[in-house]
Amino acid sequence: MPKAEKGTPKDIANRMKAKGLQKLKFYCQMCSKQCRDENGFKCHMTSDSHLRQMKIFRDNAGGIMDSFSSEFEVAYMETLRRRHGTQRMNANNVYQEVIADKHHIHMNSTKWASLTDFVQYLGKKGLCVVEETERGWYVTYIERDPSLLARQEALKKKTEADQKEEKHAAERREMLRMEAAKALDRAGGVVERVASEIGNRERGAQIEMKLGGLGSGANPSVVGKKRKGTGTLTLLVEDDDGSDEEEVDDATLNVRKPSAVAPVKKPLQKRETDHINETKDSKKHKSSHSSDKDSEKKKDYWLYRDIIVRIISKTLAKGEYYKRKAIVDKVIDKYEAEVEVMESSRKSKDGGDVLRIDQDDLETVIPKETGEKVRILNGKYRGKKARLEKLDKTKYRAELRLVDDDRIVELDYEDFSKLA
Repeated sequence: MPKAEKGTPKDIANRMKAKGLQKLKFYCQMCSKQCRDENGFKCHMTSDSHLRQMKIFRDNAGGIMDSFSSEFEVAYMETLRRRHGTQRMNANNVYQEVIADKHHIHMNSTKWASLTDFVQYLGKKGLCVVEETERGWYVTYIERDPSLLARQEALKKKTEADQKEEKHAAERREMLRMEAAKALDRAGGVVERVASEIGNRERGAQIEMKLGGLGSGANPSVVGKKRKGTGTLTLLVEDDDGSDEEEVDDATLNVRKPSAVAPVKKPLQKRETDHINETKDSKKHKSSHSSDKDSEKKKDYWLYRDIIVRIISKTLAKGEYYKRKAIVDKVIDKYEAEVEVMESSRKSKDGGDVLRIDQDDLETVIPKETGEKVRILNGKYRGKKARLEKLDKTKYRAELRLVDDDRIVELDYEDFSKLA
């Protein structure tokens, strides 16, 4: 039968049929030919070209099968490495990505009878970390690229060096504080805390401490004379990253040696001290009440491990995961989570994808039936397990019974989620 001319409807139909991926069982790996149906496949098996290829296969069956197996292994590992890196992935999902290529090496032409055998082979050879779960086999690629390993090692060394430098800086600050304390003892003065606006100083500014006894440019002979009277000693202490703010407590330190003027000032100082103490007591009283109220306030983060959530982002993967349920495997910095997408239905096998997503793109999942276990995510009982007792769909609230002490609590839908 002559070939259809280019541009005719018949030619367009033939090219459209040849473009898509057809049934794998009607594909001949030796001839690299895809047949459309069973009849065409039978005709191909009786053709002279196919018989010649099979004769070649009989002469070197082991070598040809090893070649096909090697090509399939390379294609699978490249897909896993390039698309997913070192993420934990469902082995079947990676296989579906491999066979999406029309000219891929078919598994029935390799030495592995099934995908399970191939995954176990990868684990024994040390190419991947394999794990069998209720949802199937999972694989994690083991990175062996020398350049990447070198970068990771350099990053590790840099982190260790930063930690060491931070430790040395803390030791230097401690040494400065000890020297300041010794200078106070030598000066024989008393520390008088005077309220000021030092808390409003610019970041990186220096703190001036005035102590009795020494001046910034004084010599030892002058020091001896100064100790008898009232003198000042100026110490400049570095404000290293603001870590010394806690030690200063937002005040300037004026140190004076007791003198004859002290008894005159004592009643005034006593009244000022009493007033300051009363102010501090009132502040402590208010802060204790506010802390009790704050303990029941909701936090701005709510993620928790092993809960079921729903993805509500329409922009993620062009809406592919919109309204899909997922299980939180790991919480990252309180506001992000590593989730594993669940299957959309029992028959479909489209789950297993691992995503890193912000909590703003997720919402809680409410059980449909009473008695199911949930996890409280916010408020006073955050982290506790409970059972669903009653749903109020008009107010979007629910009554929960705590597992620990059978207490009944009423929470909003957004404050709890179904357990995985």
